[in-house]
Amino acid sequence: MSTENALAARRRGAFLAWSAAGIAALLVLPHLIASDYLRQLVNLGLISLIVVVGLNYITGYCGQINFGQAAFWGIGAYVTALLTLQGLSFWLALPIAAIATGLASLVLGIPTLKLRAYYLAMATIGFGEIVQLVLTHWEPVTGGTSGLRGVPAIGLFGYTLQGHLQHYYFLLAWCALGLGIALRVRSSKIGRAMIALRDSEIAAEVCGVSTVNVKLLAFVLSSVYAAVAGGLYVGYVNYVSPDLFSNAQAVLFFSMLVIGGTGSAVGAVIGTIVLTALPEALRFLKEWYMVLYGVGVILMIVFLPEGVVSLARRLRRVEETAPDARVVIEQRVEAVAPRESARGVTILQVREVTQRFGGLVALDKVSMDIAAGTIHAVIGPNGSGKTTFLNALTGAYTPQSGSVTRMGVELLGMQPHRIARLGVSRTFQNIRLYRSLSALENVMVGQACRSKATLLDILAGTRRQRDEETGMREEATKALAFVGLADKAGRPAGSLAYAQQRLLEIARALATKPGVLLLDEPAAGMNANEAARLVQLIDAIRRRGVTVVLVEHNMRLVMGISDRISVFDFGRKIAEGTPDEVQGDPAVIEAYLGRSGRVVAHA
Repeated sequence: MSTENALAARRRGAFLAWSAAGIAALLVLPHLIASDYLRQLVNLGLISLIVVVGLNYITGYCGQINFGQAAFWGIGAYVTALLTLQGLSFWLALPIAAIATGLASLVLGIPTLKLRAYYLAMATIGFGEIVQLVLTHWEPVTGGTSGLRGVPAIGLFGYTLQGHLQHYYFLLAWCALGLGIALRVRSSKIGRAMIALRDSEIAAEVCGVSTVNVKLLAFVLSSVYAAVAGGLYVGYVNYVSPDLFSNAQAVLFFSMLVIGGTGSAVGAVIGTIVLTALPEALRFLKEWYMVLYGVGVILMIVFLPEGVVSLARRLRRVEETAPDARVVIEQRVEAVAPRESARGVTILQVREVTQRFGGLVALDKVSMDIAAGTIHAVIGPNGSGKTTFLNALTGAYTPQSGSVTRMGVELLGMQPHRIARLGVSRTFQNIRLYRSLSALENVMVGQACRSKATLLDILAGTRRQRDEETGMREEATKALAFVGLADKAGRPAGSLAYAQQRLLEIARALATKPGVLLLDEPAAGMNANEAARLVQLIDAIRRRGVTVVLVEHNMRLVMGISDRISVFDFGRKIAEGTPDEVQGDPAVIEAYLGRSGRVVAHA
């Protein structure tokens, strides 16, 4: 057994041992607590945990700041209370409350999640204020500041739950269900897509991820968790009032997640425990209680910015051997890059594309025919519009005029994830990996655009979902082997050497099974040996029938591998032809080099 496998086996053994110990401790915990007050506090902490685990979908996985959990918690609580007070069973009222809350989150999320930056944070703060005002002032329905009393207790198999002990095990089961679903989603294509868009939204888009839909799904899941927690809350305390569902409570939920560790279900557990127990532990300080509580929270955020859960990652960090950036070219790569069409047929047709940024014309009526099965290079000085051209082809920019068609299908105006699904993929000038994911998971994100499994398949663990996961893992492993990174599959993408990260981007792009692969300066930062191996890799990709559009400053690489070259200058295409034709073109020599000579040096 290799050292890495032995280490993984030890970690699995330790995880199972700690899990068994944790389960045993949870089962006996309420029997070790004599005070009814502390038992109630533990139960309320379990309800908070469900809210925080839900928040982790949109804030932890997707990286979107959400201060609406308290409002969604309140909606779930009030809908459940109102329905059960009308005589409806708790088991019917709870799903209705969850659906109503999910619909409310859709109404809020559809206009805001299409925008980036902090629009969701501002929208949810306003939404929270509106919800609390409605709960406070709609007295005929909500009871106003007096709230709703006498909410029926929860019935289970004809038996009414009573006392803190019975509710503890009931709530613990709900927490286990919520955590189990969260872990299942995290290990699925949806979870990987969520984290991918958090790390790099545009890179996720060009891999076929519909980032708006993924964010909406995460937002709805978060709200449903909060609604379920609200229903459980009113079934437990048999009373609800609006003062509990304030923005201050939303900030507390957010703090629990941040302190525990965003993006981690375990972090959500730790953060909830810390901020539930800490105030009680400090109450003996009386007037100094809030001061030291605030200082403690600030210190945790300053010294553990990735949350308390990051301590475990630091403890298990081990020294790794020097990374190896070898490129291995395998002969059987049909699954990585299948042949698409006969060489020479125009696969991408660009006509009169113009891209303006205010008064700056970045692309000036650029036209180009890219033939299938060829390597078509685009070169030019810095600022000549090369990367802008790739952005226009992949939907990152929408040109003001022109046309880009792939086999007769118009691409301009199409969203990046749809273009990716039509077989146009790319890498980036500045590496855009999903650093929170492993190398294997990075490549699996690229395969998700071909996946047919639904959220229900993932939650139910259907055969289709299991088969797809197995298939994606196998194909991703092949893609990593193709670029020479098979032994780095389990490594975090951010821990790889620079040249390896370049190769990983190529593997991820190939995982979408493109007909056209756009490479934006893939040799940047590579030494001569690494660049030579990259040439072998690009040639192997071309031999499998994938058309390559190459933007590169390494002129030796470009002239040695390209079938055709287009030259840009100030957003215009000034020349096009074979490498020999371009090297001898006086306009290219003057505009590109500014002096007489052949274009063979690095530029």
